[in-house]
Amino acid sequence: MTLLSTKKRFFIGLSTLAFAGVLPFANEPVRAQLLEVTESIVEAVRQPEVKLTLTAEKQLVEIDVDGEEKISWESLGNKAQVQPSDVLRYTVDGSNSGDIEASNFNITQPIPVQMTYVLDSAVSANEATLITYSIDSGETFVEEPMVEVVLPDGTVELQPAPAEAYTHVNWSFEESLTSASEVEVSYQATVN
Repeated sequence: MTLLSTKKRFFIGLSTLAFAGVLPFANEPVRAQLLEVTESIVEAVRQPEVKLTLTAEKQLVEIDVDGEEKISWESLGNKAQVQPSDVLRYTVDGSNSGDIEASNFNITQPIPVQMTYVLDSAVSANEATLITYSIDSGETFVEEPMVEVVLPDGTVELQPAPAEAYTHVNWSFEESLTSASEVEVSYQATVN
């Protein structure tokens, strides 16, 4: 074996050793970046665990002994039997059972087909809630839907939308739905 061959092997061996010695230090930033990416993925995967339950009740109106109307609500369950002009109340109960808060939380409910929204019946048990409505199948939501009406003289005027025009109700919660907190919203509709 020549001296040149031995020097080459020695140089290659030293180069490998130097690279192996630098590798652990070079890996530290990679490991840190990998941890940051992993934490970002975990945060993206962790979601609030919000459970929503929809129930329906039928309005019952009775006249008491004094001639006063007394209103009560009967749960419809799975065996709903309703007639035209019956008023139904739909209630959505929500709760966050996760450990992550639900921010920008909204509940949107369509008005069922063959039903007409009862104006001003949408309510929320939470004070910091903005209630908006859609008259275009959920494309846009506003607090007071308006429609263009052509008057007898041919002029066009904006007027409040009739109850029949409402297609959706939306509740936007200004406060985040924190872990173990609950919400309740409801609205009424009349069977056509």
